[in-house]
Amino acid sequence: MAKLIFKYGSMNASKSANLIMDCYGHKANGKSVLVFKPTQDTRDYGYVSSRATATRIQANLISPDIDGAMFNMTQLFMPRMVFVDEVQFFTAKQIEELASIVDKLGVTVQAYGLMTDFKRELFEGSKRLVELADVVERIRSECTECSNEGVLNARLVEGVLQTDGETVVVGKEQDDDSKKPVYKVLCRKCYGERL
Repeated sequence: MAKLIFKYGSMNASKSANLIMDCYGHKANGKSVLVFKPTQDTRDYGYVSSRATATRIQANLISPDIDGAMFNMTQLFMPRMVFVDEVQFFTAKQIEELASIVDKLGVTVQAYGLMTDFKRELFEGSKRLVELADVVERIRSECTECSNEGVLNARLVEGVLQTDGETVVVGKEQDDDSKKPVYKVLCRKCYGERL
């Protein structure tokens, strides 16, 4: 039975590495796959890549203003599995499209991404996935400042925790490197101590 699966974790939880390993496992067993990634993630454009494993696989890029492309491609190729990276950047309507791939085409979709942004708020895509997914599974990581589980993505500029600003700054150039955001994975306690 096909399922909509959401595997989420904080930054640096090896989400993309997990996707790549799962994708390779399916391919090694002779199963066809399709891989999608949003255009907002400009790192290694057109690929899902992992710093942890230094590997990458090609991905079909999906723009936030295009609906139906993932469904149509899946219907055309009818893979055994669909993998999605950085799913938090998709719109609610695009998440519903992923659910339609499962329900109408009978193809399992395994999506990876962040649950919340640096403001501790749900991303639109992640929120809709939690509402629709058959399975929601956390990929665990450790707080960068203690041994608790890291659950929050903190954005720091010059060492100061940021609690407002643009949500997406992936790949944006900064005029002043000292003002460039640094991200840390923190537990709720360590995050609260920085407020």
